[in-house]
Amino acid sequence: RFEGVEVVAWHRQENVIQPLYDLMDFANPGDSRWTPEETTWTKSADVRCSGDASLDAVDYHHVSSVSVGLDGNLLVSSRNLNTIWSLDAKGGGGLRWTLSSLDGLSDFAFERDLDKFYTPHSAIELDDGKLLLIDDGSSRPGCFSTNALMGCWSRAAMYTLNRETNRTRLEWQFED
Repeated sequence: RFEGVEVVAWHRQENVIQPLYDLMDFANPGDSRWTPEETTWTKSADVRCSGDASLDAVDYHHVSSVSVGLDGNLLVSSRNLNTIWSLDAKGGGGLRWTLSSLDGLSDFAFERDLDKFYTPHSAIELDDGKLLLIDDGSSRPGCFSTNALMGCWSRAAMYTLNRETNRTRLEWQFED
């Protein structure tokens, strides 16, 4: 069983929660293309349902951050799916673009496989349009292999998204 995420807006003055997006509409476990590395997936124990029912579920999207972009968009980081979505902040405009390290699911191609990010956190858009994020790296291919964590490393990474060529370039990184 999978638990999904809904992106909502909180209208403080009225104290009203407005649902904007159900991320299962963009990525769901029934779509075989969305099959990332599962070594870092988290389980939610005792998910409460209506009535007195409960169940154990996998936190499918595991959204690690939502930030506001320069164009009135929301940048949504999905830790478990190695993906950043740009969504219209008001809810009506839908999906603007996807940046993903999963093959065939990104609107932008990475210049090199080494530039891809894994288990992203805290994606923000800078004043110059560049994307800055934390690449946790814990779902990087080879991270939890028998080679004593050789593929495991984290970094802060800054990307330029070229909307004319649909390519992304790693501009800067600070690797730990």
